[in-house]
This record gives sequence, C-alpha cells and structure tokens, in this order.
Amino acid sequence: MNELTKKLSKILRMNLAKDFTSVSYAIMKDKKLIAADAIGTNGSRDNAASTINDTYNVASVSKVICALAAMKLVEQGKLDLDEPVYKYLPRFKMLDERYKKITTRQCLSHTSGLPGTQWKGFSVTDVTEDNYYDVVYEYMEHNYLKAEPGEYAVYCNDGFTLAEMLIAQISGMKYSKFCEKYITEPVGAKTTQTSDLLNGENILTKEKNKPYELLYIQGGAGYTTSMIDLCKIGNMILDPKAIFNKESIVEMAKPHGKSFIPSDDRTCNYGLGWDNVNFTDIDYDLGEGVLLKGGNSFQFTTQFFVIPKYNAVLAISETHDCKIDVNETILRLFATAMLEEGINIYTKHSQIPQEMIDKYAGKYIIPSGILNAHMYGAIMNITQDTTRKESRGVYKNLKFNGTVFEGENNQTFYFEEYNDEIYLMTNFRGKNIPLAQKAKNRKPISQAWENRIKKEYICISSTPYDLVIYELMTGFKLEKLEGVEGVLISCFSGLPDADVYGVFEASVAPIDDNKATGFVNTPSNASRDLVTLCFEIHDDIEYCHASSYLYRDTESLPIYNKQGFHQDKKINSVYKIENELKELPEIPNGRRLLVLKKDLSVDYDSLYEKEFKGAKEGYISFI
Repeated sequence: MNELTKKLSKILRMNLAKDFTSVSYAIMKDKKLIAADAIGTNGSRDNAASTINDTYNVASVSKVICALAAMKLVEQGKLDLDEPVYKYLPRFKMLDERYKKITTRQCLSHTSGLPGTQWKGFSVTDVTEDNYYDVVYEYMEHNYLKAEPGEYAVYCNDGFTLAEMLIAQISGMKYSKFCEKYITEPVGAKTTQTSDLLNGENILTKEKNKPYELLYIQGGAGYTTSMIDLCKIGNMILDPKAIFNKESIVEMAKPHGKSFIPSDDRTCNYGLGWDNVNFTDIDYDLGEGVLLKGGNSFQFTTQFFVIPKYNAVLAISETHDCKIDVNETILRLFATAMLEEGINIYTKHSQIPQEMIDKYAGKYIIPSGILNAHMYGAIMNITQDTTRKESRGVYKNLKFNGTVFEGENNQTFYFEEYNDEIYLMTNFRGKNIPLAQKAKNRKPISQAWENRIKKEYICISSTPYDLVIYELMTGFKLEKLEGVEGVLISCFSGLPDADVYGVFEASVAPIDDNKATGFVNTPSNASRDLVTLCFEIHDDIEYCHASSYLYRDTESLPIYNKQGFHQDKKINSVYKIENELKELPEIPNGRRLLVLKKDLSVDYDSLYEKEFKGAKEGYISFI
C-alpha cells in the first residue's frame, strides 16, 4: 500500500458508520493506478478482511458495458441504433402499438418510453434457472408505454434489458460471453463478470449476513467487479486504442436525453449508458465532458467517473451500511490526491495552511470523550475516538474557505485562543458556541497512577431502582490519553446503544497520588458533567468514589459460589463469575440482581429483564 492510499483510506474511515461491512475504491490517473483499497470485512469469508480484488455488485454501472456492447455491434455492421428494436426481436410485443417505434438508441438513452423496471427476477440468490428472457417477453406483452418513444428521457432499466436481449440475438452469443470477448477480456478486467459467469475465483462481497445478491438483469444491472478492474474499463474509454473505435466512445458521450421542461438542465445530459455526459460539481473543477455512472442495488451503492481533463478514472462501491455519500466521497479523495501533485481542483475552498494544521489539528476534550480534528487538503473531519479503538465521524467534510470551515446547513467551525488554551468553536444559526478544549501536555503522572492504568473498578453502591447504572457507570477502567502527557481517561462501561452517552470516557488530571479531577473549562455546555476520582484503601482493597458511586478494584473480588443476597442495602455484594452460571438465585422483593459482562457492561438486569440466558464469565452483583 503506497503512502497516498494510506492517507486516503484514513480519510475514508472517518466517515464510515460504526458497524459497516465493506467499501472499496480505486483512482487511476494517466493510465496508472495511484490509489486503491478495500476497507472492512467480507461476509463471504466469515468476516475476513476485504481485499482490493473482492468484487462488488455495481448494479446500474453495468449499463455502460451494455452500451459498449451495442456499439461493438455497430462497428461490426450488425446493428443500426435507429432501427426499431422489434425488427431484431420478433417476439417483442406490447399492449401499446407505439412499441414498434422504439429504437436501440432510445433504449440506451432512457428515451424509450418503456415502463421502467421488471422486478421479477431482478435480484435473486440463484441464476441456474435460465428462462429469464421468456419472463421479459411476457412482462412486455402485458404493459403499455409511459410516453411516446423519443418524447422525453426518464431513467429506465427496461430499455437496457431489451438492449441486452438484442445483443444476444444479433451476435448469436450469450450476452455475458459477448461482453467478455469484446470488452472485459481485452481491457484485462478479469473480475468484471455477470452472475452467470461467477465461478468462485473472485470473492463476491455481501452485506453482513444477508444472502448473496445476484442480478439477472445483466444489461441494466448485472455486473460484479473490483474497483481496479472498473477503472480499467474507464481507461479504455479515455483511450480506446484497438479495442473500440474512438467514434463509438464519442457517440456514447453525446447528450442524448430529452426534456419538455425548458429549465431542466439535467435530463438532456443522459448519454448512451451514461447518467451524465457533462457532470459538474459546485465544489470541484473537473473540466468539460466528465462522464458519470452510478449504481444502486439492494446491498450496494457505486459511483464511476471518467474525467478527461485530468486523464483520470474514479470508482467506489460500498455496502449500504457504510452510510456514506459515495459521489462526494470519491471526489474528495480525488481532490486530496490532486493536492499531493500541487493541483487544487476545489472551486471555492482553500488548502489548509500547514501552520494551521500544526496548531489546531489533534485531540479535543469534551466531558464524555475525546474529539479529534483531522485536517487534510481543504477538509477537516472531526471524529470522536474511544480508548476501545472505536471512531465515529461527528462533523464530517468541513471545507475550509480561507477563514472558517463550512459544514451543512450553513454551520461553520473555527478556533479561538484564550489564556494559552485553544477552543473549538462553531457558529450555528447565527450563534457562536464553544464545543471543546484542545488537549495539551500536563504534569507527568506519578507511579501510583501508573499502577492503576488498565485496572478495572466495579460499582458496589447501586440501588434497586437506579436506571443510570443499567446504561452506563457500572464500572470503569483507567487509560492514558494517547499522545498527550499527564491526562488520564476514566473509561466508564455502558451499553453501546445507551440513550444518553453510550460511551462515557471522562478526562481527568491527577491532583495528588489518590485524587484526580476533570479540568476542562469550556463555557456553555462543553464542560458539564466533569468527574473526580478519589481513591482509598481499606483492608488492602482499593476503592474509588466517582460521580456519586463507590467502586471496588475487580481484582479483589471473591469468586461466586452460589452466595445469596445480604442485609446491607448500602453496599452491593459483587463476585467474579469463573464457572458457568446457568441459573440465578431467587430475587427478594425490593432487591435487584445484575450480571455484568467481562467489560463491565450489563448482560442481565432483573429490573429490565425476566429471562436469564446464562453467563460463562463476568460479574454478578446483589443489590
């Protein structure tokens, strides 16, 4: 993995949802692969790491390949794009006699007037039954057109299904084999295949535990491919050489769409197979004639760009659970790559000065956790990072305008300094609001605190009706704030879907060997709920008072051996579970029983649940 790929992948990770499956991207420039990666896991291999050769269903990006296949028949003198389709497909009939006017050009440019999508067989888990074309003919026989052929363009899968069938009919070959012979093999795109050609050699990605998604509708959505191989097809479009005539590529890239609304400046830019043959974006200078094709299936979203000005091809595909804007994401990665070459393609945003990155990038403290301001190119991403090595984007893709960072809904972000402290600020709906305080080195911690690092402490003072203790604060572990001297993190355990915090990780600084307290002084809401830790030892057992609870060192706990409830209602009896716990003791009225996981989060709470499913390890607390 080259340095550029490492940088781009780090940027990409900041924007992914917590429990995403997989995303892959590739960027080629001047016929060279400059960056490519696959991030996440692949359910096809028992959640093993994704690789750059894994394939993704690129769905409607397949339409570009279908249009290429049609143009190859034109080059061979076997197809006239403006001849009615029914003359090539005698079985093709509809309830609407205007179907006889439909041409291949109209099928490839979304101007056919066909209904839209035949859903039966669109997405399946098995493609061994091969009567799909019979189903298509029956579907067409029972439908009317939505418009006069050629009247206006509206996105239509049906046109590409007809084009696929026409290509198979004229060539005398299976559609998939024709495309393989004249397109994917000549460009070296070995992973680019339709579902009927999959042989297990290439690993097909799937979203989490969902079944494999296979697509019968080959001309409109049937291809699965790696992003690198998709870029190879884009390179061929930039430089057809002996594979295609340049005239064929030019014809595909002409505006073929039509609209009857005068102000409509989008619809007319449909090409043959392309969603847009002159794509522009207000944030990026991409030049003229940018070709764009997107794809969306039940599990995947894909975006494919061919950018003549920079002789570049971009491809990205994600499982839906990544929850990213693939269009904006791949353009932002490309813009960052171009800045590495000294080329700024941003139209209204500025590259962040290095001195600003040196001063303001880094960790910021909020009462419940750590924010991290990442700066690159013209972008700042702010993540919340945990000691559990988890990270989620909090404020994403903030663009630097030379003064402040612009976010969504006219929200901006900037920095202020006061008394040798740096504060992250935001302007939201006209109000300037402090958000967080930059972490900085403090006095080195003593050996007493070093000895507590990574030790765990469990709550022993909860009450039978305390709801807080169910979601968070059941225990904590001490960690150092990585990269910042003298700051400790009290990492309180909690349920990941807790309503208030989910993860509560409070920063503290030692006052002496046994006391530490929160130190942030950010005004407004950004320094509430600070934590003080007060440690003490009784009978060789270490305790800690924190946020109104009393905690005990877990290493000092006795082992559970069917002990029961006790009379002291102020202090909970807590035990380690070392032998499998299958049944719980009887719970008296007005009492409560907690079973905690090894990480001190709640596994069972008698206040909330009736059924106990057993535990092999963890802790049991009698309240």
